[in-house]
Amino acid sequence: MKLRHRLSLFFFAVILVGALSSLVLVRLTTENLFRSFVFSGDAAKAKAYATILSEYYAANGGWENVQTFLSEIPKQVFLTLDKSIHGDSRSGEGEAATIAAYPYETIRSLIADRIAVADLRGVIVADTSGKLLGTVHPPRHLAHGYAISVDFQKVGTVLVGSMVDSSLTGVDERFLDSVSASILWATLGASLIALLMGLLFTRRVTRPLASLNAAARRVAAGDLSTPVEIGSKDEISELSVSFNTMTEELRRLEEAKKRIIADAAHELRTPVTLLQGTVEAMIDGVYPLDIATLRSMHEETIRLSGLIDSLRELETIESGELELDLKEVDVLEIVRKAVSLFSAQASAKRIELSVESRGPGNPGLVADYLRLGEVVYNLISNAIKYSPAGSRVRVSVRADSAFVCIAVDDSGPGIPEDERERIFERFYRIDRSRSQDSGGRGLGLAIASEIVKAHGGRIEVGDSELGGASFLVKLPAP
Repeated sequence: MKLRHRLSLFFFAVILVGALSSLVLVRLTTENLFRSFVFSGDAAKAKAYATILSEYYAANGGWENVQTFLSEIPKQVFLTLDKSIHGDSRSGEGEAATIAAYPYETIRSLIADRIAVADLRGVIVADTSGKLLGTVHPPRHLAHGYAISVDFQKVGTVLVGSMVDSSLTGVDERFLDSVSASILWATLGASLIALLMGLLFTRRVTRPLASLNAAARRVAAGDLSTPVEIGSKDEISELSVSFNTMTEELRRLEEAKKRIIADAAHELRTPVTLLQGTVEAMIDGVYPLDIATLRSMHEETIRLSGLIDSLRELETIESGELELDLKEVDVLEIVRKAVSLFSAQASAKRIELSVESRGPGNPGLVADYLRLGEVVYNLISNAIKYSPAGSRVRVSVRADSAFVCIAVDDSGPGIPEDERERIFERFYRIDRSRSQDSGGRGLGLAIASEIVKAHGGRIEVGDSELGGASFLVKLPAP
């Protein structure tokens, strides 16, 4: 099931539970509040009836015939109202019959509250419904009634409406049903609106995910050119940014792979073409089959073998298969050995090659002696190769609490800032027109960078105080 459908079902379930809970709670609260309202109205009526019954008790000296008295109250009210409007005589032409137009039973229904009277013992001496006559009413029920007093002495208790029977009348029930129906329809309407808003929200949330899914399919098909659109600033947008960054990196790596293949083919083509042409010329008798020609061919095979070995070495390092022989090494010894090996080459170009140790003591380091020497050899070789005659190359070593640093500075032409990130790529040369003899194969710095990374360090490139380039190898101190 799709995420959009799951979210829709989740919203529907939440809204359904919330709506039902609200409906039940509001219904119960409304009923309780309405009962309280009805009870407060009956309490006011009970107070009025208590006054009437108090006068009845005082006049009759007891509760005899109180049942009849209560039954006659509606009729007495009817007659009193009729008399107050029409006077003693109801005859006369054109005389209005406002009250008389209504039957006695209609007037009775208007004041048909159930009334029960209990004496001091709790015995029901009067009940307009006739159901409780002669029964003993529990004290906890009588506590809801209103006391009837004569000369400040309690003579009984009157209960009206809900004080006698907690059930609501038909009119009250219909009122509550109408309120419940209104609440139900309001809840359904609010739930429908909430569901529609939830569906819109779900669509808004899942739309970027659908775009990401489509983009992922395009990437899987090899299309790395179309980025994902970035919407609002949220977690999904951050995911889209990361996806675009990943796609851009994949595109860069794809271009780098194509460039590496093209450069490798170009670098391998030269010695292979030369060997092929020489062999064909020897077969055709153009070149003599002598030692000098074979020696030239042997030099090309050595160059070709060296290129293949460099590629294999770089692939081994990048794949994590390189095994380092880590042990305590003397960094100054490695640097001085490398400088002594390149002294003759530097002298041939009248380049001043020097070693400096900055800081007290001889910094120790846990590293692979041969691999670290390979890094230093490569950096010194490049510095001498690209520095003009009469310039300087300086190799310095320093250490602090975090790193052991080896710096190779020269006074050559330097490296442009926009080229510094790419010089560690395979086959990359700043001047693409340089031959292998003058510019190298473009693999030395790539190999050196990977060796340093395998040691947990990094190589930084900057401007040297000597005027040229500065390569700084930073390795973690032991």
